[in-house]
Amino acid sequence: MTKPDSHTNQANQTGRANDRAVATALDGVVVRGEQNLLTDTATPGLAGARAALETFYYAFNTRTLDLYQRIWADDPLVQLGSPVAGVVRGKSTIDAVAARGFSGPVQIRSVFEDIVAYATPELVVFTGREHGEYAHESEGETVSERPDVRTRCICIFRFIAEQGGWRQVYHHVSVDDAEELARFQRAARGG
Repeated sequence: MTKPDSHTNQANQTGRANDRAVATALDGVVVRGEQNLLTDTATPGLAGARAALETFYYAFNTRTLDLYQRIWADDPLVQLGSPVAGVVRGKSTIDAVAARGFSGPVQIRSVFEDIVAYATPELVVFTGREHGEYAHESEGETVSERPDVRTRCICIFRFIAEQGGWRQVYHHVSVDDAEELARFQRAARGG
């Protein structure tokens, strides 16, 4: 039997061992948004949270508005921070932003990688890099620019059993390069 380290021992003495976040590098995991795993989001633990993450990207990449709205927690304090929409708070506001964006001329596809998960039983924070491409419709035809937009991203999911399991409460994307940000904003806004 191995001797517990001082952090484990201290946490056990205070009775809060399960409250500590466990960091896990998800080496080799790439979330491409290829599957709707909404039913799996009812599973407690990291597997259910990963299903919610995949479902979020699936809804975003396929512009499936109903699913995108369902993966967000029904809470006035949920928050989205994006290079296009800015910072918006509240489920109804996020739903409205998504409805406008999904019906617009720009199709954005994102992939999430280089992921680290910080997990507790009721909250998982995913951090990593997002990269994507976009195409826009111009006079009835699709013009694909396919620039590789690279961002930093944070996605936070909370387990809310009465809402069906893991639901997103926070999503933030930031673009490091100012020129890339300006080009992406112009394209996403149809300019």
